[in-house]
Formats: sequence, C-alpha cells, structure tokens
Amino acid sequence: MAEYTDDRDVTFEIIEEIGIISTLDTGWTKEINLVRWNGGVAKYDIRDWDPQHMRMSKGITLKEEEMRRILDLMRRRRAGARSRRRPVESEPVVTAKAVSEALESGADVAESVSAASDAAETESSEATF
Repeated sequence: MAEYTDDRDVTFEIIEEIGIISTLDTGWTKEINLVRWNGGVAKYDIRDWDPQHMRMSKGITLKEEEMRRILDLMRRRRAGARSRRRPVESEPVVTAKAVSEALESGADVAESVSAASDAAETESSEATF
C-alpha cells in the first residue's frame, strides 16, 4: 500500500483501505483505514486524504480495543433508541380485505367496516415496540 516520509520524518504505511466515509468538493476523501505510523503497530485511522494519499488532514487513530468500544457504544445507542420509541397514534386502518369480506357475505357494509375499524384500533393499541 502507500508509504510516505515527509520533512518531519513522520512515516506511514496504509496497511488496509477499509472505506471512504465521505468525499469533499476538493476531491479529498474522509476515510477509515488501517495505518502503521512511524513503523509502529497498525491502528484504525480516520482522516481526510488527498486523492494520491500523499497529504492528509489531522485525524484520529484508534487501537483495536478502542474501535471495538466505539462500535459497542453505537450498538447500545441504537438499541436504546429503539426501546425509547413511542407507539404512533394513528387512525385505525380498515383493509380492503375487510370491506371485500363484508360485501361477499352480504352483511351490512357500514356495520362490518365499523367492526373491522374497532378490531384494528384494538390491535394497534396492544402493539408493543
């Protein structure tokens, strides 16, 4: 992969290009890569890079354990958001099937629709998220 030394004797080697997070209008890309800095242990690295991977912005490097912790925190955040959702209050929905069944059975359509509406309302109020 890319290896580079600049005037400050900082060296890097991109071990694995994991992915592009976003692309800027300038052509630079915000990326997550596995990078070895100054011959050390490869770390997860998030920063902006020029198209040739010769110049970069300031960024953040993360050890394996730190990346796992971030992923765990994001999973917990997502799970917490799901558990905090409130049921949506909405009008009960009467399906075309309920109307069709009422017509086929010869029953009073208005009464059948009303009964189906009541059943739909009961089902939606019993739903859990």
